[in-house]
Amino acid sequence: MPASDTEYIDYYPGGWSEEIHDEYYIEWIYEADPTIVVRLDGTMGEEYTVTPITGVNADGEEFVTKPLLRLSREEAFDVAITLVYAMNGVAGRLTGEAEFTGDQDES
Repeated sequence: MPASDTEYIDYYPGGWSEEIHDEYYIEWIYEADPTIVVRLDGTMGEEYTVTPITGVNADGEEFVTKPLLRLSREEAFDVAITLVYAMNGVAGRLTGEAEFTGDQDES
């Protein structure tokens, strides 16, 4: 697992990249599909927003699920890494990676 260069996260899953635009704006990008992103944004002041993005439509608009708003900095990092691991697990399961399919019957 790659080591994070952020203050609240130690590691993130392989297959993702961490893009630190500045200390208040960070994205974790799924390398197999770079339209899948978890964005942490604290550029609007004291409160942070974490936004899971699950793709881009034909017009270039991001598919955004409900952003998590008004988080403290530490809460935002906790939420962001939880989403990265959750999205990673779902992607792994859907692509049939053995690490994520152990509970499925092989017959």
